Amino acid sequence: MTPPDTQLTSLAQSSLGLTTEIHCYSLPYGALGFTSHILTYYTILCLWFGRKPLWPFSRIHYSQLDLALGILGLGVTIALSIVTILRCRNTWQLLVIAVWKLDVSVLNGVTAVHVAILMRRRLGGESVVGNVEVGRPISFSDGKDEKETVVGVTPIQNLHSEERQQPIHALPFKSASWWILLYIPGMLAGIIGLMSLIHKFGHGHQGIAKLTASFYTIVGIGIITYLLGSIYTLFHLSSPGIIYKIAVGGLIWGLAAFGILAVFYSDWALGMMTGNISGLPSGDVAPLYWSYFVGKRLPMFSL
Repeated sequence: MTPPDTQLTSLAQSSLGLTTEIHCYSLPYGALGFTSHILTYYTILCLWFGRKPLWPFSRIHYSQLDLALGILGLGVTIALSIVTILRCRNTWQLLVIAVWKLDVSVLNGVTAVHVAILMRRRLGGESVVGNVEVGRPISFSDGKDEKETVVGVTPIQNLHSEERQQPIHALPFKSASWWILLYIPGMLAGIIGLMSLIHKFGHGHQGIAKLTASFYTIVGIGIITYLLGSIYTLFHLSSPGIIYKIAVGGLIWGLAAFGILAVFYSDWALGMMTGNISGLPSGDVAPLYWSYFVGKRLPMFSL
């Protein structure tokens, strides 16, 4: 059914209003923002497990290059995010969304730097752990088989030949994942600003209504599961059984879905509200936009 003319006029005016205000916003959103955040999540995940983002079947080795890329990418994205924050200081919603995206950039860059430092220590150390001595990366099969490669360990001379044939794999860089805590405050502030924009400019927009309903339904399934499971557990304290595990799983689902999908929700919502679903920047902010986009990709080239 076609919306009434008055509703179409209202939507057009809302889109025009946000398009004018978002002129200060020089960070990716829309389809390009969605693509950027997919690549960011992928890069962080690879780095957490010590894998090369461009070739995840191989482990990271070149810590000095990775450290330089991480520092450079971190500096570029922080600087350009601050520029956007200052430009949007008169529109608090866009300001807090820019702070949110700054947190994402910091998480991306700090993770790259942290992993590079961990790798540098691992490859440059001389400490003995168990039956292995930390040193340069070697392979028990002369480098012919990646599966047999041992990252960051050198066998001690008195190891038995049978023990030499057992590959010792480097553990994931679990300590680097704690930086995700930096993302939470910015995300909460940003989602408040986004909902304010949606209330102000997206009211009556069917696409945004469906997007919002989908987002909160996915998150709500986990939260409702947790609440129902918790209520059941309260009345069956003696034998909570599997219901308790389901409740905890629901809570993890809800929080994870909110944390991961919120940034995608913001990308598409901003694109819909401005009528720029692709997210292509206007000419005057294009240099800032593409510099930020490229700077955020630098950790992907970790080797």
